[in-house]
Amino acid sequence: MNYKVILADDEPEVLRSIQRTLDWESYGFHVIGGFLNGRDVLDFLENQEADILFTDIRMPFMDGIELVGHIREKYPYMKLVIISGYDDFNYAREALVHGVLDYILKPINAKEMINVIQRVREKMDAEMAEKKNVQNLQKLYMENQPIIRENFLNRLVSGNIRETTLQEELAGCWIYPESNCFWSVALAQIENIEAEEKEKNMDPQLASVYIRSLIHSEFSEGIWHEVFYNPMGECILFGMKKTEEMERILQKLNHVARESRRVMHIRIAIGVGKIKEDLTKVKESFEDAKEALLYRKMSRDGEVIYMEDIDISDQAIILFDMETRNRLFTAVKFGKREDISQVIAEMKENLAKLNMRKSNYQAYCVSVLNALLEFVQQQNIEVEGIFGGLPNYLEILKQHEETGSFLKWLETQCLSLNGYFGQERENKTKSIIELAKKHIHQEYGNKDISLEKVAVEVGLTQTYFSSMFKKETGMSFVEYLTDVRMKEAMRLLKETDEKIYVVAQKVGYPESGYFSHVFKKKFGISPIQCRRQGR
Repeated sequence: MNYKVILADDEPEVLRSIQRTLDWESYGFHVIGGFLNGRDVLDFLENQEADILFTDIRMPFMDGIELVGHIREKYPYMKLVIISGYDDFNYAREALVHGVLDYILKPINAKEMINVIQRVREKMDAEMAEKKNVQNLQKLYMENQPIIRENFLNRLVSGNIRETTLQEELAGCWIYPESNCFWSVALAQIENIEAEEKEKNMDPQLASVYIRSLIHSEFSEGIWHEVFYNPMGECILFGMKKTEEMERILQKLNHVARESRRVMHIRIAIGVGKIKEDLTKVKESFEDAKEALLYRKMSRDGEVIYMEDIDISDQAIILFDMETRNRLFTAVKFGKREDISQVIAEMKENLAKLNMRKSNYQAYCVSVLNALLEFVQQQNIEVEGIFGGLPNYLEILKQHEETGSFLKWLETQCLSLNGYFGQERENKTKSIIELAKKHIHQEYGNKDISLEKVAVEVGLTQTYFSSMFKKETGMSFVEYLTDVRMKEAMRLLKETDEKIYVVAQKVGYPESGYFSHVFKKKFGISPIQCRRQGR
């Protein structure tokens, strides 16, 4: 691989000589930038990545020692080599404190430079090889085995495992299905945690740990199972040699539910999916388990609901399933109008296939209305403002007896909410950027103002704030700050008699030399020329 190199030296001739004399590419390096001072190096690194910096010690505005200090703090992965015309042990010693790889003295000859970059290349290659070391990777793999295992099982029940790689991934996660031929998925959700008198409610996370340990204990012998966390609750994958084993599994799950309620006062509901003959089909069993839990909440009949026991021929009550619900409300909050319309169209198509009786259709509509109302309340939106008053379920059902009519009404409400969220996001973004710009205009004279500090001021991460700021203003943070400083400097130079070094300090540049450099770079003329033109 070619390592990306930055060069910094205040002597243009030396900089060009270093860059052109050596065939960097043949030694595994690619020079991506050359700069005359440390400030420009730091500005460049805000938008570019580099692997190694070769820098002079004596430079204007920011010397090499100060520069490598900033590099070590902000970009600790970068390697550093000092170039200096001063054979000074104190400089070398201070550079070594910052972890500098090598120290080159001027005047530089090609042979010495080649020796240095070869040593640097060897050190960087060795470090890269160490990071890729198989033994280290295996150690990390073992340490992360529980996470890898849980990730695999969640992908399995979500249908994100290829049949061609299933056996390999099973072995990689140390999961051995043995000779099982049948599979089923159960999903346990905590419904309520009741505290005894003078006791606090158990923390939900501790409750989940207790439920998992109870499941492990109950199924420790004779029944193949894997318990893992899923965003919807504690998930259990069961493997069976015969379908008759399901009866025993259901008995034990009922015992888990009873023990949880009796001992720790934790009420749980457990949905159990239908048996599948292929491990790659457990996604269907997982969907069954989720649907069983929806039915459980509707019927309030028993704590363990096995989907096979629900008489489909008598048409079980179909509720607004969690997957569709999540897709719809995600589209409402973050998506476009066409995303909402697409989900609604799919809902209409699926309902048409079910050919539900009127009572079941009404139950479905009520579950959708409940979900919509819950979503609105969770977002801290005034219900009356969206629906024009509290929604009257009976009136809505009466007005929209046809599937298409109800879903059209639902689409109208969702589009209205989508517009509300879009306006809120736009207002919030503008408010944040205006706050940031106000802070910049107030603090531009502070030499220590930075992207990190302004991001903290507006309550965002540095990366997200940087992206948002550039999108809204068309300029990076540094470009905007420089623009504000230079415009104010231009005004001061034309309207006042302040000395140039005073103007520089007032707009945040302690060194007048660097200020002049940036000013000329911005306007094409020096501060002195600007003042003369102004007069």
